[in-house]
Amino acid sequence: MNDVPGFVDGLRVGVPATLRGLWVTFLTPFGLEAASGSGADWIGVDLQHGDLDAAQLAPLLRVADVPVLARLGSHDPAALARAIDAGVDGVIVPTVESAAEAERLVAAAHLPPRGRRSGGLARAGLVGAPERPLLLPMVETRQGLEAADEIAATPGIDGIFVGPYDLALSLGEPVRSEKVLDAIREALAAARRHDRITGAFTGDPGLAADLDDRGVALDLHAIDTDAAALRTGLAALLGAR
Repeated sequence: MNDVPGFVDGLRVGVPATLRGLWVTFLTPFGLEAASGSGADWIGVDLQHGDLDAAQLAPLLRVADVPVLARLGSHDPAALARAIDAGVDGVIVPTVESAAEAERLVAAAHLPPRGRRSGGLARAGLVGAPERPLLLPMVETRQGLEAADEIAATPGIDGIFVGPYDLALSLGEPVRSEKVLDAIREALAAARRHDRITGAFTGDPGLAADLDDRGVALDLHAIDTDAAALRTGLAALLGAR
């Protein structure tokens, strides 16, 4: 949880400029505190490739002073509920490939009567976390790309977040190839058609420039990981000596 009012509601009604984020894999209080002091507009906590799970989120969120989105490791409804209970501003769910999967995620994320998530006394309610955090399915496979329009149209879904590198693997092409760049644009265009949030991870200034050249506008842009930023910074520091 953070002290930034209007982040979730603001994204739902539209933002005037791209919000730049940092993908965090050093899942310790110090790592999250350092990331939140980097100047990023938001932080994406990686529970898919990091070394923690949703049940261990709450201590990390206490030190973050920017909005935090959690990328889950699966579609597990219990993990999704734990992340929401911990007080995140949104959840990013990997490898969503159909409207049916999107509908199940909506049901898992919402309390009755709209969904099936269990209520209870959780940290989210105590610290004033969003009553309805962002729900962002990831399009990162050929199947997800083909279903992008119906995923974006699913009531209760807030947007589409593209994983370019897994999408490139699924399409059998380099990530900066014309085919993959067109696929990214296509997936995010589906989100725009339904007035949804657009997001993507790039991790490469060249890829970000390619998307910009094609008129792809991102509401949420995960620029790089903390690990890559540390490696780049250390290399620059050591190279300067």
